[in-house]
Amino acid sequence: MAEKEKIIKFDKEYYNSLMKEYGYDPLEFERINFSLGKFSKEDLQRKWLCHQGCDKFARNLNKKKSIVTTGLGLTGVPHIGTLSQILRAVSMQKAGIPVQMVLGDLDAYNHKSKPLKDALKLSKKYKKFILKLGFNPNSPSILRSQYDELNVLRTSYLIGHFMDEEMFSQTDEDLHNFYSKRGKIDKEMTYRRKLSLNLMIADFIDLYLKQGFNNVLVMLGVDEHKYVRFGKETIRRITLSKQFKKFRINLSALYSPIIKGFYNYPKMSKSFPDSGITVDMKKSEIKKRIMNGEGDYDKPENNVVYQMMVSASYYTPKELEERYNWCLNRTKKWQRAKEDYVEMLFNICSLWK
Repeated sequence: MAEKEKIIKFDKEYYNSLMKEYGYDPLEFERINFSLGKFSKEDLQRKWLCHQGCDKFARNLNKKKSIVTTGLGLTGVPHIGTLSQILRAVSMQKAGIPVQMVLGDLDAYNHKSKPLKDALKLSKKYKKFILKLGFNPNSPSILRSQYDELNVLRTSYLIGHFMDEEMFSQTDEDLHNFYSKRGKIDKEMTYRRKLSLNLMIADFIDLYLKQGFNNVLVMLGVDEHKYVRFGKETIRRITLSKQFKKFRINLSALYSPIIKGFYNYPKMSKSFPDSGITVDMKKSEIKKRIMNGEGDYDKPENNVVYQMMVSASYYTPKELEERYNWCLNRTKKWQRAKEDYVEMLFNICSLWK
């Protein structure tokens, strides 16, 4: 009998296990001891899960040339998880922190085998959407695609000198097997996947080599934490080699929790349309999933709709606290809150058109 596939659940048990294994500091599960820009400790606890060295990044924010960097996969129309990353980037800017957003058109071409023409077309549409959502692309912030930045390709070649097979083999996302078994990505660490990973690390390091940012904070979903470990190991090896004089970059990480998927998918994903809500979805379908698709839950943190409200909305901290209590107690106000959220979310999604 075939062994039953184990589906990862992004719940408190998973997060605690991950943070214990890799030494990350929990944000959601205990009070944190730092703020960031205009973000209070409570703001960070609400929007992010855990970090690695973010307290150091915060201390050096006004002492060193600092920037937050994040990237978006371009396998299809944005879903709510993608939207949440964009809105977090916008909120970072509003907190007074420069942000780089990288559109992964070459990653989609290599890692996800998307036709180049389609990836480049999506990149242009993503850029327009991000701007409509309020991102400011002016220096020192950056909004760019991988395809258009040839200098980063040179950086990827330079830093590839310090990478080896073992580093690549330890970099699969926690959901890699889930995706590969369904034919969404390569099962093995192919050359195309290595190229994609190499370029992703170059997206981080080129900020230092080209523009002198020596205090860099990578902002990703917690399921992508191994990418940052790959980057930190690359930096360690470059520093030890002494080929690059005075190579001093502080690379920190801030990880967001994963939004659950509808219909028992472990997370919302563009690769599985039934798992979530995409920004091009009809209002009637958005309403159907929000009003009827949350399923069983023991507390708001494990409720897909409440997770969406926290990650992809314009609600204030006070409004989110109210919705937390309504969700917890399953009151009539929670039902009305979901109806209100349908309207807000549809208006946000309409910016994609």
